Amino acid sequence: MLIKDASIMQDGKLLRDVNIAIEENRIVGIDPGLADGSSDGEVIDASGMLAIPGLINAHTHLAMTLFRGYADDMELMPWLEEKIWPLEAKLTSEDIHWGVKLGCLEMIRAGITCYNDMYYFMDETARATKEMGLRAFLSEVLFDMRPDIIATTEPFIKRWKEDDLIVPALGPHAVYTCSEETLLKSKEIAEKHDVMLHIHLSETRSEVESFAKNCGQSPVEYLDSLGFLSGRVIAAHCIWLSPKDISIIAERKVNVAHCSISNHKLASGIAPLDQLQMAGANICLGTDGASSNNSLNLFQEMKTTAIAQKCAHSRPDLFRAGEVWKMATENAYAAFRLDLGLRAGALADLALIDLKKPWFCPLTGDNIVSHLVYSAQGGVDTTIVGGRVLMRGGVIPGEEAILDRAQQQFQDLVTR
Repeated sequence: MLIKDASIMQDGKLLRDVNIAIEENRIVGIDPGLADGSSDGEVIDASGMLAIPGLINAHTHLAMTLFRGYADDMELMPWLEEKIWPLEAKLTSEDIHWGVKLGCLEMIRAGITCYNDMYYFMDETARATKEMGLRAFLSEVLFDMRPDIIATTEPFIKRWKEDDLIVPALGPHAVYTCSEETLLKSKEIAEKHDVMLHIHLSETRSEVESFAKNCGQSPVEYLDSLGFLSGRVIAAHCIWLSPKDISIIAERKVNVAHCSISNHKLASGIAPLDQLQMAGANICLGTDGASSNNSLNLFQEMKTTAIAQKCAHSRPDLFRAGEVWKMATENAYAAFRLDLGLRAGALADLALIDLKKPWFCPLTGDNIVSHLVYSAQGGVDTTIVGGRVLMRGGVIPGEEAILDRAQQQFQDLVTR
C-alpha cells in the first residue's frame, strides 16, 4: 500500500507531500520521494489530509455503548448499584458482541486504532474486535462476588496470547471489590504470562476515605504493600491521591489512564495531573465506557483534559497541546509496549484526517497540534490498523447493519 501526498507532523510542525509505504502490517518508508512502484497494492491519494499515528484509548468498557444515555446525571456508586450493575446482570454474549462492534465503529471514526478494555465475555469481545480489525488489550473484570471468573483468565491468555491484534490481560476491578487474595492471584498470573494488569484506582473521595478508615492506608499504599504496583499496571482514574500516593505511582512506573470527561460527568473530581507529571508518572488518556462519557472520542478527551487542568490550577500555560497529544499517542505506546508511530519499521496503525474542515482553518506551519487538541471535531477520513484499511472516505463496510442490530440488542436487554 502507498499513501501519497499526505501531510505529517514533524517536531510539531506540518510537513507536506509525504508518501508512506506499507508492506503487510508495517510502515516500510516515509519520504516525499517514494515512487508509486515502491509498494505493491493499493494506492491512497492523501492530498489535503494529515496522517497521524493511531490513537490509543487506555481505559474503556466497550460493550457499555449499549448503555449510552441509559442512566445519566448520577453519582458513581448510586449509578453503579442502582442502574448499571442490575442491567449488567442480564447481559449475554450476544449483547457483548454487538455492543463491542458498535464501540469499534465509533472508535474507528475517531482515529482510535487500539483500546484497553475491562469487562465481561472477553472471548466474545475478542472475536468481535478482530472482525472489526482493531487492536485491543482485553481483560475479564474480576470481582470477589464472582470468584469463578479468575479460573478463566489463564485459559483466555493461552487462547489469545499469540494473536496479532488481541493482547490478553488481567483486570481486577478495584481494591474495594477485590480481596487481597484476588489481587495477589491476579499479579501472579500476570507475571507468569508477562501480561498487563488493569485496575480502577482512587476514583472517588468516598472510596479513598472509606478504604483508609477501614484499612489504615490509601488504596495506592495498600497495593504497594502487596507488591502489586509496577510498570505492567494500567491504573484508571487516579483522582484522589496524596503526595505519597503520587510518589509511589511514579517510583513504581505505574501507567495512569486519565478519563477526564467521565470523571467530570460523574463529579468524581479532577486528577492531580500536574503533580503526577512533575513526579515523572506516565499519563495516558481513556474515555471510560460510553455509559459515563457518553462517547468514545479522544479528541474530546484531549481538549477536556487540557482545559480542565488549566482551570483547576489557574495556569493557562499548563498542559500545552503537545503534551496532551503525547498522552493519546507516545505515552500510551510506551505503557502498552506498542511499536507504533509514523516511522519506518513501526506497525502500520494510522489515520488520515481531512484538513479541509473549518476547524482546521486557518492552518499555518506550526499550529496543527493546537488544532488537533483544541478544535478538531471530526474529519477522520481513513483508519488503518496493521496495514488493513478499516474505513476509507468515511465509509465503514457493514456499519448500517451493526447500528440496526445494536439498537435491537438494547431494546431486548432493557425489557428482559
